Amino acid sequence: MNTTLNRPSLRAPHTLGAAVLRPIMTAALLLGLTSAPVHAQTIRPVPGVPMPSEHLGIAVGADRVLADFTQINSYFSALARAVPQVRLDTLGVTTQGKPFIVAAISTPANIARLDEIRAAQVQLADTRGLSAADEARLIASQPVVMFVSCNLHSSEIGASQMAMELAYRLATVDTLQRQLENVVVMLVPSMNPDGQQMITDWYREGVGTPFEGGPLPWLYHVYTGHDNNRDWFMVTQKETRLVTDFLYRQWFPQIFYDVHQQGNRGMRMTVPPHVDPINGNVDPLIVRGINLIGMQMQFALESRGKTGVGDGVTYDLWWHGGARSTPTRHNMVGLLSEAASARIASPIEQSVDELTGHPRGLPTYERKVNFPNPWLGGTWRLRDIMDYQLIAAEALVELASTQRASFVRTQVQLTRKQVALGASEAPYAYVIPDNQRDPSAVQRLIEVLRIGGVEVSKATAAFTADGRQYSAGSYVVNMAQPFRAHAKDLLEVQQFPRMEQYPGGPVDPPYDVAGWTLPMQLGVTAEAVTSAPLRDVSTVPVLQMNDAAATCSAVSSRGPMALKLSDTRSYSILARALNAGVRARLTTAATTAVNGETVPSGTVVLDRTPDARALGGEPLCAHQLLPLARMPAGAAVRAPRIAMYKPWTANMDEGWTRWVFEQFGVPFTSLTDSMVRAGRLEALYDVIVVPDMPLSQMRDGMSAREVPARYAGGLGEAGLATLATFTRAGGTLVLLDHASEFAVEQLGAPVRIIAGGNRTGEANPGGDQRAVAAPRTSPYAPGSILRTLVSTGHTLASGASDTSAVYFTNSVTFDVAANAPVEVVARYPSNAEDILLSGYLDGAASIAGHAAMVRVPSGRGQAVMFGFRPQHRAQSYGTFRLLFNALYLGR
Repeated sequence: MNTTLNRPSLRAPHTLGAAVLRPIMTAALLLGLTSAPVHAQTIRPVPGVPMPSEHLGIAVGADRVLADFTQINSYFSALARAVPQVRLDTLGVTTQGKPFIVAAISTPANIARLDEIRAAQVQLADTRGLSAADEARLIASQPVVMFVSCNLHSSEIGASQMAMELAYRLATVDTLQRQLENVVVMLVPSMNPDGQQMITDWYREGVGTPFEGGPLPWLYHVYTGHDNNRDWFMVTQKETRLVTDFLYRQWFPQIFYDVHQQGNRGMRMTVPPHVDPINGNVDPLIVRGINLIGMQMQFALESRGKTGVGDGVTYDLWWHGGARSTPTRHNMVGLLSEAASARIASPIEQSVDELTGHPRGLPTYERKVNFPNPWLGGTWRLRDIMDYQLIAAEALVELASTQRASFVRTQVQLTRKQVALGASEAPYAYVIPDNQRDPSAVQRLIEVLRIGGVEVSKATAAFTADGRQYSAGSYVVNMAQPFRAHAKDLLEVQQFPRMEQYPGGPVDPPYDVAGWTLPMQLGVTAEAVTSAPLRDVSTVPVLQMNDAAATCSAVSSRGPMALKLSDTRSYSILARALNAGVRARLTTAATTAVNGETVPSGTVVLDRTPDARALGGEPLCAHQLLPLARMPAGAAVRAPRIAMYKPWTANMDEGWTRWVFEQFGVPFTSLTDSMVRAGRLEALYDVIVVPDMPLSQMRDGMSAREVPARYAGGLGEAGLATLATFTRAGGTLVLLDHASEFAVEQLGAPVRIIAGGNRTGEANPGGDQRAVAAPRTSPYAPGSILRTLVSTGHTLASGASDTSAVYFTNSVTFDVAANAPVEVVARYPSNAEDILLSGYLDGAASIAGHAAMVRVPSGRGQAVMFGFRPQHRAQSYGTFRLLFNALYLGR
């Protein structure tokens, strides 16, 4: 997951001194335990079957040697042509147009009947139509289907190379072929082919230079970078959608195995069991299955002499939205392994003194808690990574084969249990009422649920549930369905448990995201039905991915139109209309629409209805527009000249912002360091957006020791001064989250920043490990949903309600003095207990009553400072409008 290399631990390492370890190392050397590794899984030639190295003409797995995705695709194509044990399919194309491939590998007999096997998987995934006889037959005969995900994070390159050797061995080794009589492996050699190619090309360019194995200065997924493993419930990207469709609509595998790499200062490989807490929507059978597989992997690795294998340290079973966590909400055993990284394909040398422990006490070199056989240092290379991964993957195949019936039976049990729980315990259903403030957000919610395989229906008549009246057109998500856990986990509120290390002591914080409640992020109401199952409610199933077409009443008028900015898609209409030359105004007085509805002051009005070509296919719906008899008076709203700062630091927030802008038709220019330093920004742009990043990253960028000079150094002081000049000369600077530091330090904004993110807080004064933790003076919430109070009369809050849920990722907060020349657009409630909506928040009192979004004048311009990311991972749809207001209405 985190492949940070050769960097010190944030806490004091637990290591033995060199004097103590030297005798151990000497003994290890004498025994040959630290020598360069022997290829753990032998690749033997088979006549007529291409071997990876032979086919590609390179030594796969050797130091400083990488196969790129084009070569990997070529190898899998050749293997599939050569043997009946492999079938290669292309699921679709990637963001940059590469084929997204998956190899089905099993015995020739199983490959010949893949369609039959897939049809049986569909039956197993929904047992409501499965007879007892069919169930018994399938449990007795159906092979386990296992999905193996490689190289999701492109810089974790080892699995993309390992996949070729794994495919070859599965197809040619007699022992593995016997095991595959009971198993079908669905192997994806790279879950991000575009990024695999980028990393390989960059690495090859750097070999033999000071930058060998160094970081890529841009995102290895065009929009998401490392965050492509945070897109698995929102499913915004092409690659995520292809795999999601394969998993939850086509194949329904019993096991999902995600092969990763991690940093290299501790364990050589991390496998399950994982750490607490366990999300209550992950069934105990799935947890047991994950642990069973992890133990099998550990045993196999240990028996092959692979040291440094550990578990129960870093990765938990709480958060939703990762490649291996989302399957666990779909009745699948989802797990990951994390191998220590090299410098891409360049070996590294590490002494024991460089290896560190973990705050949970594992792995330390003083105590071998859950870590029976530590790696004692030496050379660590790509070949080691591949060998560990090969052993783990083949151990999983062996276990799945020997426990075939158990895994198939478990899937049936899980599916039946989910349906039964939905009918027997609350919540029995969720109702998404009709006629909400933001119809497009409702449709986005329906789309996310449907893409994830959740059954959604639509009421055809009014009904009552839990004493509440619902109109026809309301959506119903009954919980008595196979993917109940996924639906429930997305729709309910998360309450991350408070896990004290000892009574009154420090709290173990979340590993990753703590809250993700989707209706809150979208600004949608979804109400749980808790009194009894819904009965006698007339509904029809929603079969499409979304129901937008059915809910859009076309606009026939061609005259002036008032935009309803409460509907987020209205901003797409505004952006595209302005791009097409349509004039717009921001009204200064209330007016009346043709239908008699009052149009308040501060509404955006278009002088005519844009044609379909100008809108790029964006539909015009009655719930977005109100026809007017004439164009009212108001301030002109013009198409702003927008730029976005793009640092050479592979900034993920920049990528997500680009993606959101493109989806809404917002035109912009990407500004690199040299373009900013060139100056005259005020003559070229009206608005500049700076994505979430600290001021130090803006100023310094990457070091010249890490990347070539053309990518190093950031903006420097000159570039920062240029941005300040742009703002004071009349420009609008939109600063997202930590980028707000710029306004304070460079523009003199009269606010004090309250920074979040101190993982340990103020715990243990005086170093007493049994001391009671002191109250926090700053917030800690690595990913949670917080309540803000919005100044709805402010132009920047147009279309918003008086309360808004914002996504807080150890973000910044603004302390604004009472008489400061600062306009507060949104602030947190004064009562600390009212702030957290979903997830985890420690130190709420430190931000209570303080500002979350402000506008600060600067010269003739202004800075709009967000203390959160309004477009966070394209999930926080409900706050997109605040960002769009800053672009279009902020001037």
